[in-house]
Amino acid sequence: MNGELETDHDVLVTLARFTLATAEQLHQLHGGQAGLKQTQKRMARLHEEGLAEFVTLPQAGRAKAWHLTGQGVATAATFPEARRPGHQAAPAEQAALRYGRGHLLDLGRVHTAFVADARARGEGCGPLDLVPAPEHPTGPAGEAYRPAAELSYTATTTGGRRRLRAFVELHRPGTGTEHTAEQLAACAALWEQAVPGGSGRAWERRWRAFPSVLVVLVGTTAAAVDAAVEELRLAVEERPAVAELLAAVPTGAARLEDLVQHGPAAAVWHPLGAEGRRPRGWTQLQP
Repeated sequence: MNGELETDHDVLVTLARFTLATAEQLHQLHGGQAGLKQTQKRMARLHEEGLAEFVTLPQAGRAKAWHLTGQGVATAATFPEARRPGHQAAPAEQAALRYGRGHLLDLGRVHTAFVADARARGEGCGPLDLVPAPEHPTGPAGEAYRPAAELSYTATTTGGRRRLRAFVELHRPGTGTEHTAEQLAACAALWEQAVPGGSGRAWERRWRAFPSVLVVLVGTTAAAVDAAVEELRLAVEERPAVAELLAAVPTGAARLEDLVQHGPAAAVWHPLGAEGRRPRGWTQLQP
């Protein structure tokens, strides 16, 4: 779709999957060589047709964040691409209340950073290659790992094209490290989950390799990155299962602004599984 103006179908599918997005984010995903004003005009028309609604963000400039109306949800539901197996889509305002509008828009910033980097590198990461809040059951009593998002990416390696996956978590200093540590503990439960009545681990029947774990630092200043990474490492040390996960699975933390400015392939990711290692690109996060 690079080089082409987005269609109504593409925009409706994206909003159905991601709940909330600014015109700028939609343009980065779908706009190609067309100007941003063309995307803004398209959103204004979808608004007039009763398919899309907006909320005005409190930041400077009072940008609009777009979501589907009830009519828009019903229309998008007829598109197979908009459906997420095993997931019941929540209305935009319900999702915003649950996760926070900032959370949803920050996921959009992560997503567009990966898409832009893939296009620049001739690799593959499209508008629907990041799935927000998937659910991976980890136990018989309803336990599950629900990352902030799951990413799919096709990279070019010395051995040819390779499909990569990653779980994405958002870490905010105001919530402390405990929430992120709990998320990593749930991820560890998925990693070590055994095959029922058999040998081996359950994830091995789904993926060739367990997804990387990418922790994006939101609201962290450049001067506070090292301290935030150290706090995460200390929290991990208290949980043996998480420490084992990080010793076996590529895991790193990067500041959102660095990710957006330099791209995920740049040396912005701090490995969480070991101390004293220099930042690197996300595909280089070996334990």
